[in-house]
Amino acid sequence: MKKMLIVIVVFVILVGGVKTENEFSLLDYFDGEYYAYTNSPVSENYIDLGSCYMNFGEVERDKLIGESMLVYNLEVGAAIQNLDARIIKSEYLETGATVIYGYSNKINTELDVNGETINIQIACYDDYCVIGWPLILGSF
Repeated sequence: MKKMLIVIVVFVILVGGVKTENEFSLLDYFDGEYYAYTNSPVSENYIDLGSCYMNFGEVERDKLIGESMLVYNLEVGAAIQNLDARIIKSEYLETGATVIYGYSNKINTELDVNGETINIQIACYDDYCVIGWPLILGSF
């Protein structure tokens, strides 16, 4: 019985450690200026950010480590609802941006930021927002 329990625990650990393909993409929810972030360049048009590569245009979902999109006239409440997300924290910056940190079960990736689990970030100005997962990896 003990051996069987050990085998089950090892199996669960191995299966839990396998990276699953990311089914989520901002392209399924929003229209805007899109950037895909990967561990290596996957298109001719990319910028090396040091810790990752910002690719211009859509890439295969299993290569994504994050995305960001600039969206004009975004209804933030509707966007949060559409993503089935909950707001974890929001803050107002001196630059005039309101930044919202949230969590959505639709996204495979999560980060711990100051003891809170998040995987979506939205930075809004008067007429546009930048939305990104797990954070906005480019500038906003």
